Amino acid sequence: MKSTHNHRTFVSAGLIAILSLSLLTGCSTTTEAPRTKLGSVPEFHPELKLGALQGYLDPKDLPDSLALIPPPPLAGSSAQANDEGIARSSFALRDTPRFTLAASDFDLKLPHLVSDFSCALGAPITKEGTPYLYNLLARSFSDLAMSTYAAKNHYKRTRPFQENNEPIAVPDARDFLTKDPSYPSGHTAVGWGFGLILAEIAPDRQDELLGRGRAFGESRIVCNHHWFSDVVWGRFMGAATVARLHADATFRGDLDASKEEVAAIRAKNLPAAGDCKAEAAALALGYQTDGVTAIDILLDPDATMMKHSDAVNARLRAVYPKGFALDASHRPHITLLQRFVRTADLDQVYAAANKVLAGVKASDLRLKAIKYYYIPAGGLGLSGIVAEPTPELLKLQQALVDAVAPFTVPTGTTGAFFTTPKEPNIQPALITYVAAFVPDSTGTKFNPHVTTGLASKEYLDKMLAQPFEAFTFSPAGASVYQLGDFGTAAKKLKDLDLQH
Repeated sequence: MKSTHNHRTFVSAGLIAILSLSLLTGCSTTTEAPRTKLGSVPEFHPELKLGALQGYLDPKDLPDSLALIPPPPLAGSSAQANDEGIARSSFALRDTPRFTLAASDFDLKLPHLVSDFSCALGAPITKEGTPYLYNLLARSFSDLAMSTYAAKNHYKRTRPFQENNEPIAVPDARDFLTKDPSYPSGHTAVGWGFGLILAEIAPDRQDELLGRGRAFGESRIVCNHHWFSDVVWGRFMGAATVARLHADATFRGDLDASKEEVAAIRAKNLPAAGDCKAEAAALALGYQTDGVTAIDILLDPDATMMKHSDAVNARLRAVYPKGFALDASHRPHITLLQRFVRTADLDQVYAAANKVLAGVKASDLRLKAIKYYYIPAGGLGLSGIVAEPTPELLKLQQALVDAVAPFTVPTGTTGAFFTTPKEPNIQPALITYVAAFVPDSTGTKFNPHVTTGLASKEYLDKMLAQPFEAFTFSPAGASVYQLGDFGTAAKKLKDLDLQH
């Protein structure tokens, strides 16, 4: 009897082991996961014209955002103050490559949406070349987006642009966004969900794919369409929905088919869609600027100086066409003070500067242009026309240094500067220059000048050796600008009250 019992125990244990092994290895005791019949799935809300397909999950099976995430921050709370601070810190990214990318990320239409992840995958994602992957994302989109609406419709949180009255990245969408509640972010749920799914398909690209999924949500902050907490909890709902999708057999079957497709398409070494270098440069700017802006408090030159600086700029561009023109992005000016300041304190900076300028008249600052000069930059030189540093000018500069001091920070990053898709980079030496402007370029070291352009050092040496015909001029106004590359006055932030 004892031996029979042991025999039965051995047989039972062996059977359990065989069954467990079969479940793990997918042998003949299990069936292959079903796959979507391509072309058979109806479109998801065709009136939206997104090209997405009906999801894998019944609406009742979606993760319940109302049950899973906390309420949005209350007005006056520290969490809401954090949301507002992060929103302000993103404003300096306007008109930069990151802002352009954020506006592009708003577009949820397929195939545009799936191509947003092409660079991160390192391969094209198309309906023709990867039909199952395209189907997988088109169906998952619907589940991911809808997972946020229980909380959205319950809390009805207003969007940041409705509170801060700042511009948004996609003005044409204002009416839609105003009617669609903010918390949590559906775009973020989709972006993070896509990142998770694609990282499972191509694990060797997981960092790139998850990074793009994270940035897709952060684009909502850059757009001024969503609060930071909207994005945080949208990301949570994206992860929760992907976890639930894995319990669906058809999703798993389509996932397996997508892995085969991606392996095949990558074996062909086909290039990713889009300009991946430009995308990487934009993403490197992040979604906020650490709350720091690089400013230039300056004097706007009158017509006399403008005439001379334009003539020199034309001369330099004739010999070095790659140089910049004096235009709205490279405004001729005389710098009084360059500083890194807290973005949140910009209004106080403007008020402090205006207080200094109260009673100062443009006629009190009559200046004399005395020579050309340039700053070496590799084989090039950044040229300018130098003015005499009069006692009145030095007094004004010191007063501004003192007034702005409470709002300054020691240094900043490239995100503190204004960039454009054509000029996305900031020279590292410029960060050092702005950080050390006081004391290295103030007082007895002040070199008031109007920047006129770029040319080779060889050409500029010859230009400086020629006689300079001095002339007088006066400032036409005063302004605060955000600095661009080469220290240019790239973006006007505020006109100041210089009297005439």
